[in-house]
Amino acid sequence: MIDRMLINSLFKKRLRLLDNKKKLYQIPKSVDEIYQYQINHFNNIWCKAVVEIPFYQFWKKKYDLPISINNLDELKNFPVLKKKDIQENENLIFSYLKKYSIISTGGSTGTPTRFPITKNESLNSYANHYLGRNWWGIKPLDKIILFWGHSHLFGNGLKGKINHNKRLLYDWIINTKRLSAYDMSLDSMERYCHILKKSNPFMIIGYTSAIYKIAKYINENNLVINNMPNLKCVVVTSETVSNYDVNLIEKVFNVPCVIEYGMAETGVIAYSKENSENINIFWDTFIGIKDKENILNITTINERIFPLINYKTDDIVETKESHSILKIKKIIGRKNDFIKIKVNSNFVEVHSELFTHILKSIKGVMDFKIIQMKNLSIEIKYVSSNNLSISERFFEEIYKEFNGIDKNIFSFKQVNEITKTIAGKAKWIEVQN
Repeated sequence: MIDRMLINSLFKKRLRLLDNKKKLYQIPKSVDEIYQYQINHFNNIWCKAVVEIPFYQFWKKKYDLPISINNLDELKNFPVLKKKDIQENENLIFSYLKKYSIISTGGSTGTPTRFPITKNESLNSYANHYLGRNWWGIKPLDKIILFWGHSHLFGNGLKGKINHNKRLLYDWIINTKRLSAYDMSLDSMERYCHILKKSNPFMIIGYTSAIYKIAKYINENNLVINNMPNLKCVVVTSETVSNYDVNLIEKVFNVPCVIEYGMAETGVIAYSKENSENINIFWDTFIGIKDKENILNITTINERIFPLINYKTDDIVETKESHSILKIKKIIGRKNDFIKIKVNSNFVEVHSELFTHILKSIKGVMDFKIIQMKNLSIEIKYVSSNNLSISERFFEEIYKEFNGIDKNIFSFKQVNEITKTIAGKAKWIEVQN
């Protein structure tokens, strides 16, 4: 392990940012004080944006937007910024920029959207990550096990190998070990369990689907995994998490299941604190607004090369607050995660969580995919280590919610593997249009 003093000097700037954030959040503030902080910072960011950024000059003129706001509700009068708007106006966004990098999102599900980003923005996101992790006793450079995809970003050939080795070196410096979320086969999960015990990490983090699968493997095989005295929490991220996931993970690892919420274009937005239904938005960086369909829109109020103003996340959220949001009780998922089923001759729209909960609860099912066809029939593909018929158990559970459901619209198919996205994520739901 590299000398900790040397590492602290290498990460001096980001550690200073983290210390500043800790101090900001440690000082008790009323909701009104937080809102006023957000209003002041938004007005500064917005004023600068309409002077310096051609896109927002165009945006302000097109929608006759004010130069400032007096309360956060006025943000609801701003147009919702969508990925499509950014795609269609790339020239207005990128033409004036200097010294920036590009991140790209949406490639696995649609047309990729490019966003400019700077090093300082990455440092702020790092500070937010460890502000949230600090709530659970995790410090920078604590040992972490990370279930991760995105190896396609290294590139191919010699360049890809160089990037891969650079990543390994950096992971060694920050005390992180990566395990592939692409390969969650039974053999790999057995190996991962051995690594977890041997490594004794302070934190395990990864895609919800990867953490769920390893937890289910441990649970169904009655494996002992509780000899990790350093472990303080298991963090799930990048995919929607259900109560079933949380309960299983906490049962298996005997530590809290923590929710990390964010997007590639924003960095981390929120972290759960105290429990999984208390997801705190980093209010010094983001303003959260919920629309009429309970979809979260965010506005960035830290220094960014291209701020996002009333940006649509597409995520449906459950909150106690009806206007400006500081805490989220539950991130339900995307609006297109709803499936139509036939009940008593009528089609009813049901959130996919009902189906994923049932399939996750069936012993032996390690992976699955639910596909709604254009004709509204539903195909359920599933992976199991043995010859397993799941239809009877599936209908037994779904009848508890919908007694008059039409069984004929469902078909079941056991397969050897469920294809993941290019980033290694699970795509449990597919609705064909």
